[in-house]
Amino acid sequence: MYRIIILYLLVLCLGCKNQITPSDIDLLNGYWNIEYITHKNETFYPKGATKLLDFYEVNKREGIRKKVQPQLDNKFLVTEDLNNFKIIFKDKYCYLSFQTVLDQWQEKIVELNENKLVLEHQDKRYNYKRFYSDY
Repeated sequence: MYRIIILYLLVLCLGCKNQITPSDIDLLNGYWNIEYITHKNETFYPKGATKLLDFYEVNKREGIRKKVQPQLDNKFLVTEDLNNFKIIFKDKYCYLSFQTVLDQWQEKIVELNENKLVLEHQDKRYNYKRFYSDY
């Protein structure tokens, strides 16, 4: 019985991975769709017909984020909204550091895997799922 409990605890500990590492950053590349946003124990779901995605492209410790809209011909309409960012590892956390002419801010990567991305900014958590085209 003790062996089963120890084995269970070992698997549980090894399976839990909260820290983002430099090798995880390539998983950020691609198209992401906001599923929902949480703020102060409330959940908000995007409304409206316009479905914009966030496109991330990372090269080493720098990257870009663009807003794109999927089209029926399996192409994307790219908006003029473009943000450059740097990837910063501070303490045991990973941040996307944005800077524009008017503002600068950081978004903490809370979770990142092949299909899920969670970013935290100003007490809000943006929960994304990877976008796969249906066409």
